[in-house]
Amino acid sequence: MLFQNENVQELLNGLIKIGEVSSINPSQGTARVLFDDDDSIVSFDLQVLQRNTFKNRDYAMPDVGEDVLCLFLPTGTEEGFILGSVYAGEVSPGESTGDIRSVVFADGTRIAYDRSAGELTIDIKGTKIVANGQNVNISAPAVIDLKA
Repeated sequence: MLFQNENVQELLNGLIKIGEVSSINPSQGTARVLFDDDDSIVSFDLQVLQRNTFKNRDYAMPDVGEDVLCLFLPTGTEEGFILGSVYAGEVSPGESTGDIRSVVFADGTRIAYDRSAGELTIDIKGTKIVANGQNVNISAPAVIDLKA
């Protein structure tokens, strides 16, 4: 038998870890992660996975202090990836339905699409844009300037 049960568990414990982002390198798309449960070691620079990086290019970096799930190659902790962030502690999802995909930025700006209603909502500090397949509604606290 190639692996015994305890060997598999030990191997998996070294490959998959949850930690806290300690620093980011935005221009390289990498971050370092602190692992409290592993003698507070800090990882090498880990690649942050993105949805697309070729023709379509997504970009989103985790914040310092954010909890992330990491996957390491079996060659050691020098090579690994940040798979994504996880809700932990007092941080909870901003939505309560599976029909809404949203992003809420640190300044309070919110972009959301509700697939059940077919409606896109953008709220930027009091300016609100709501659009569906038939109508667009824009409200702003000051000026709305449309050009064609």
